[in-house]
Amino acid sequence: MIEKLEGIVLRTLKYSDGLMIADIYTAQRGRMSFLVPVSHSKRSKVRSVLFQPLSMLSFNATIKAGRNLSRINEVQPFSMYSSIPNNVVKSSIALYLAELLTFALREDGNDESLFTFLDRSFMLFDNLEQGYADFHLVFMVQLLRFLGIYPNLDGYFPGCYFDLSQGCVTREHPQHPNFLLPADAASFVELLRTGYDSMHQLSLNRKLRGDYLATLSQYYSLHIPEFPELKSAAVLRELFD
Repeated sequence: MIEKLEGIVLRTLKYSDGLMIADIYTAQRGRMSFLVPVSHSKRSKVRSVLFQPLSMLSFNATIKAGRNLSRINEVQPFSMYSSIPNNVVKSSIALYLAELLTFALREDGNDESLFTFLDRSFMLFDNLEQGYADFHLVFMVQLLRFLGIYPNLDGYFPGCYFDLSQGCVTREHPQHPNFLLPADAASFVELLRTGYDSMHQLSLNRKLRGDYLATLSQYYSLHIPEFPELKSAAVLRELFD
C-alpha cells in the first residue's frame, strides 16, 4: 500500500552501493525506517541529497505489513530551511539534535503533538538571526516534556539539591552521585524554566553552556535506556570553545 507521509530525517546509513536506510520521524506513524535509492539526478523522484539531518520531507512510501523497511518512491521538501545549511553554528547544532533524536525517539506510534513541536522548533531555529547559541539546550529541556521525563520542580526553593536520578528537587542530600549541589541546582532549575520566548535572556558563557550540556546529557542517559554519549557533542564543544 502506498501512503503519503510527512517526516523529519533523523539519520541515514549506507545499505548497499545503490541504497541507503533513512530513519525518519513521521507525523502519521511515528519513527520508521525506509529504503532510499541513492541518486543525485535532478530528474529522479527520490534525490538522496534531500535526506540531510533534520530535513522535513513529504514523500510517498510503499508500506507492507510485517516489514521493518518500507521503500520511498517519491519525495519533496515539506519545509525548506534558509539558514541552517549555510551557518556553521546552526548546522553543527542541527547535527547534534538529529543525533539526540535518533536515540531519544525509539518508540513506534504517532504523536502529532510531538511532530508539531519538532516542526515548529526547527523552523523557529532556522528563522532566528541572533541569540541561537543556546537553542539546543532549551530544545533539550522542552523535549523532556514530550518524552514524559520532565523533572518535578514542585516545592523548589534556594538551597534544594537536584536529584538527577529521581528527576526532582529535594531538601535532602541524595545518597548517590547523580545530583547537583544547591548552587548548581539553582542555575539548572532556571534553565529548566526557560522557553523559546525567554531564551535570549540566558547569556551563557562557554563554561556554563558546557556544564548545562553535560548535565542534560547525563539526565537523558539516566532516564532513557541505552542512551549513549553523543559523538556530535564533541563538535559542539569545539565549536563554542
